[in-house]
Amino acid sequence: MLRSVSTKVTPVLLGAVAVNVSTGADKPKPKEEPNKMVCRPSELPLYRPLNQKIDCECQHRKSAPTGPAPMLEEGFRTIRVQVQEASKLVEDQKKQIVDLYEQGKKQTKFVHDYLHQEDNTMPRVGAIAIGGLAGLIFGLRGGFFKRVIYTSIGAGGVASICYPQEAEMYAQHGLVEAKKYATIGYNFVYGVKPGDKQLELPTIPSNLGELKDSVSGLAKSAYEAVFPEKK
Repeated sequence: MLRSVSTKVTPVLLGAVAVNVSTGADKPKPKEEPNKMVCRPSELPLYRPLNQKIDCECQHRKSAPTGPAPMLEEGFRTIRVQVQEASKLVEDQKKQIVDLYEQGKKQTKFVHDYLHQEDNTMPRVGAIAIGGLAGLIFGLRGGFFKRVIYTSIGAGGVASICYPQEAEMYAQHGLVEAKKYATIGYNFVYGVKPGDKQLELPTIPSNLGELKDSVSGLAKSAYEAVFPEKK
């Protein structure tokens, strides 16, 4: 009995499966949308048609000017570039020189103010000694008197910077004494005796006109002394 029932049910199931398969096969498949991110190599911006490249090169050759004008333009361009580079180099050198000058000025002012302080006695003495040593170094190739003079000038110059008021006072006193001894020597050269009227030193010219007159007078006096007039 069971065998007869199974034989009757099996054809029914197979028919239902066949109907489902046929209906699934007849159903249309959905269309796949194209991927917008995919493109051909020719559509990339790195590529362009060969004929377009040839046309561009031909157009560039046709539009390129020929003749002496491009050579002149190239020459002027080269000159302009060289001038700009030279100007930039000069500006850089000028800036470096100005910076060095400003730094030296600041350092000199600092040393000057430092030496003018009343409590800095030992630095002043050291600066004067360094000035004298520098003068001695410059006068090493000379004799004894040259060394003494150069050493005195170096030490005196630095001392005048360290003690400006005292230097001015001693300078005025030295000028008075120098003028006195110069007057004595001037009268001695001209043969003036102690009881006679003393000659005064010629004034120092203050402009070109006075300098010209002084030089011409000295030249005339020297000529008369060498070639006296015959009476």
